[in-house]
Amino acid sequence: MQDDMPTNSAQLGQSALTRRRFLEAAVATGIVTRIGAGESTTAAETDRPSSESKSLGKVVLNDDGNVFLTMSDDLGVADLRRYLKTYCQPGVSTVAYCVGDISWPTRYASRVGEEYGERVAGDDLKLLRVRRNLANFADEKGGYFGAALRILSELGKTTLASFRMNDAHYTSPDNPKASKFWRQHAQLALGATYGYYGGCLNYESELVRNHFFERVVEFAQLYPDIDGIELDAMRSPYFFPPGKGKEGAPLLTELVRRIKAALAEQAKRLQRPDYLLTMNAPLTPELALESGLDVAAWDEERLVDSLSVGPYQAYMNHAMEQWKELLTNGTPVFAYVGCSPHSGQYLGPAEYRAAAANAYGAGADGVYLFNYPCLFELALQQPTPPEEVKTELPDLRSWRQGDFSKVGEVLNEIGNADSLRGKNKRFLFYFNEPTGYRHHIRERAVLSRTADGANLTAHFRCYDDFAAASAITLRFKVENVMRGERFEPSLNGHSIKASQHQVRYAANGRDTRVHTVNLGPYVEYEIAVEPSQLEKGENQLDVRPVRLVPELETQINLREIELLVEYPQ
Repeated sequence: MQDDMPTNSAQLGQSALTRRRFLEAAVATGIVTRIGAGESTTAAETDRPSSESKSLGKVVLNDDGNVFLTMSDDLGVADLRRYLKTYCQPGVSTVAYCVGDISWPTRYASRVGEEYGERVAGDDLKLLRVRRNLANFADEKGGYFGAALRILSELGKTTLASFRMNDAHYTSPDNPKASKFWRQHAQLALGATYGYYGGCLNYESELVRNHFFERVVEFAQLYPDIDGIELDAMRSPYFFPPGKGKEGAPLLTELVRRIKAALAEQAKRLQRPDYLLTMNAPLTPELALESGLDVAAWDEERLVDSLSVGPYQAYMNHAMEQWKELLTNGTPVFAYVGCSPHSGQYLGPAEYRAAAANAYGAGADGVYLFNYPCLFELALQQPTPPEEVKTELPDLRSWRQGDFSKVGEVLNEIGNADSLRGKNKRFLFYFNEPTGYRHHIRERAVLSRTADGANLTAHFRCYDDFAAASAITLRFKVENVMRGERFEPSLNGHSIKASQHQVRYAANGRDTRVHTVNLGPYVEYEIAVEPSQLEKGENQLDVRPVRLVPELETQINLREIELLVEYPQ
């Protein structure tokens, strides 16, 4: 041991450590040893008293860990605190802060991975920005993540270190941001069958599974005061070759079991509460098992403390009863709600309220907000004086976005179903063009023009107090139609009177000059809905073609169903 190396936790706290010296000091004091064996931590390294594990609460907010580092140049601890305080509202109980993936370099000194700061920026401005911002945290104990996790804890939040299990962002041989491990084992990638996600590594390989295990366990040893670990299998749910998910599921279950045991061993050694272990998974049990995620086995063994389920995009149609029936030991299930219903379009206050109301109505135990801080990526596209770094979310309606200035306040409402009553909501359904990826929204409402007697039919759930509303408006688009074509909508078998609706036609559809998502020529319906026409729960919208142009063969699509429920204010 070097003479000038701190030898206990008190000395660690008093010493100004670089990220590299943080790791070296950790090794010297016994925080890090050979992964998964022998002494790894001692009770002296944490000040946390022995008590029960912290609660996840009702609202878990996910931060990708990268938004802050790319917000602007020359950021430091004071900027980080201001940023975290914007979403650490009293209503947010837990923050899952993303700390890495096996395809990324690490943003902390590591014996298992390759540190981010060792990479060359070249002509990549944002890569250089991130390196410089990370360097500004060199004197903080634990570097950037040490500062972030400490501030979150000081703000009263349960803190989870979130690990993306198979992220595809950097998975190409020529990408300078790909980790050394990924570059050395690129031959283990799942391949072109999975399209964009083909660079995800094959978890049939023991080498891949062990590397992920070592990354997780090393982080827990370096940062023992975290409250738990999140295994984010939604980034991305591709672990095995096509058709081999169910066969490979026991391998992933054993990996989860090993991580659970390693965390339990460390907690016992530190005489601290058990670490929480949570997991994210695709929308349905079938899709999860197709991915190799045997959630029923995890529940049977009580391996995870909660499960968050949903598709990658913003979604408000969760069938929670499927999960409640499967998880017989009562593992809590959160509704996973992405930040965006469309590429480049983000949720605002009315949408977050709607998502939460539907989650609780369907039986969810809480709400999980994936990538919530991506709103800041939008906010910082608005020019501001260069002397300041704004952390307030602005009104971006003049930029063809929403008014995000009040989103932070809504975080205090969505943790309680009662607090959502009487508040304006905007429910969104069928907003995505299906891609074929298993963790994307798959719902489609389509009609072949040659199908005699067929309707466009969409199913959606809505849990709200319709009778108390001052106005209920239903909007939807029928795409790929000509101006003279006619349709007749009905809702739950109730005909829509002509006096209830307005019809508008967009002859040129929509392209990226006005919106990030293209549409063919469409007719838009806006209907003033009577409360008696809606059901609390399952609803069905039918659109019957009355007159079609016989020469036209293109498929008709029902798109972008919006239900706006407004209350007296």
